[in-house]
Amino acid sequence: MLEKIYQIAVIAIAVIGVSVTILKFFGLSTKAIVWWKNLYERLSKRSKSKFLKKKAIQHKIEAIVNSTVFDLQKELPQKWVKKMHLKWVDQGSINRLKSGQSIIRIEPDERQDYNIINGVYFYFHHSLFPQTYEVVPDRVMNSLSVKLSERTIANSERADFLLNTFKETILEREIQNDSEILEFYDPFVKLDNRGFLTGALIREIDSMSEKIRVKKERTNFEEIIKNTMNHMTSFAERVKGGKDAVSEIEWTYSNDIHTYRFLLCKSVRKMKVDAHLNRAIQAYDDGIDRLYIFGANKDIPFTNKLITRITNRTKYKHEETFGLDNDFHSNKKGLGALFVK
Repeated sequence: MLEKIYQIAVIAIAVIGVSVTILKFFGLSTKAIVWWKNLYERLSKRSKSKFLKKKAIQHKIEAIVNSTVFDLQKELPQKWVKKMHLKWVDQGSINRLKSGQSIIRIEPDERQDYNIINGVYFYFHHSLFPQTYEVVPDRVMNSLSVKLSERTIANSERADFLLNTFKETILEREIQNDSEILEFYDPFVKLDNRGFLTGALIREIDSMSEKIRVKKERTNFEEIIKNTMNHMTSFAERVKGGKDAVSEIEWTYSNDIHTYRFLLCKSVRKMKVDAHLNRAIQAYDDGIDRLYIFGANKDIPFTNKLITRITNRTKYKHEETFGLDNDFHSNKKGLGALFVK
């Protein structure tokens, strides 16, 4: 009798699993993903079924990644980030991998924490720069994958423990393989705290990658990225004003590929929307190829108004508007936009 009940339960779970797979195809909500992960965890603890244990591992990794991906979709370029879907494979399945699919090794049950953080890192390493990944230098790609993985894990359950595990395994492994990733990793942390990593630098790397794909500058691309990163880091550290406030000339950066300029949106009495609009018009007249608009958390409505005004009253093309995990004052949530010639 118990065996029959167990068989029915397994069938029911399988049916629900098929339903969830269908829902995933159309876009499953973050709450549903987490609920499904918790269900499998509870069932796997009460059962010796290898099927349930494997499903529990699969859905836990998916839930942690996808709950953060939901927010990252608002920050990164459009169509970059897709939800992670894991599927267990056997030797026969390996030979039938489709384009874009990869293999990730899952460790034994006692190393599930490592499986989670390795799955997170693997996901970012294979989802960034979908159209230009072959042009982006490995050191830059590895550093970005580490930084975004770290942020993902920091927003998950048991964050402190998982972050320690991450630093002792994935981060240490990447440093051992190439210690020079630290030249990028530390600035990436600083830029991410001010919204410039996902807001500007990633977009600059992607745009430059496309432009130099078949040009001689590609041989020196890592140095070009480093110089761009250094400019943004210096700018981001000094945007609060005061004695060491960033000078007007430093709001613009030019290299052999293109020119960009920052416009920080501030809603104060002396700086109305038209004052910012005039700066955008001047940027176009100055030959600036890419204009970034950044608005602080408290100025998001004002920033939206400016974005609309620039779209309607300048010759710039409105490429996209995006959210920011941190604004340029390091407060949670900001708003950005990119305009191109």
